[in-house]
Amino acid sequence: MADAQQWLEEGIELFKQGRYEECIERMYWVLQKEGQHYTAWFYAGAAYAQMQDFEKAAHAFFKAAEIQPESYRAHYNLGAAYEALGSYMEAEMEYEAALRLNPEYENAKKGLMRLRKLHHDAYRRSPWDQPQQPQA
Repeated sequence: MADAQQWLEEGIELFKQGRYEECIERMYWVLQKEGQHYTAWFYAGAAYAQMQDFEKAAHAFFKAAEIQPESYRAHYNLGAAYEALGSYMEAEMEYEAALRLNPEYENAKKGLMRLRKLHHDAYRRSPWDQPQQPQA
């Protein structure tokens, strides 16, 4: 019977090969034995993200960040999953957390700039910028 470390290594290799469903399966085998395993949650999140399942990716990255709150990568990836889901406030908070942990992390800087531009553009438009029909 394989142990958690072997399943983890197999899962990481499967991720590198683009075999994301199999990777997730291995990571959940690890998590059945060790529920608080940061790397297993992180790779499960990364595999879900690659499969465009951002809700499950967000859950997995949330668990990873909960286990290792000092992981700027977990916070960044959680932010990216939130951004993909349209949860911009949560995404911004996670990007900021990543930058507090690693002020030089370019991906988090870019994510934060992207969201702030989105907010700026949205707030710059007035509801009266578009022709309105009077409401009776």
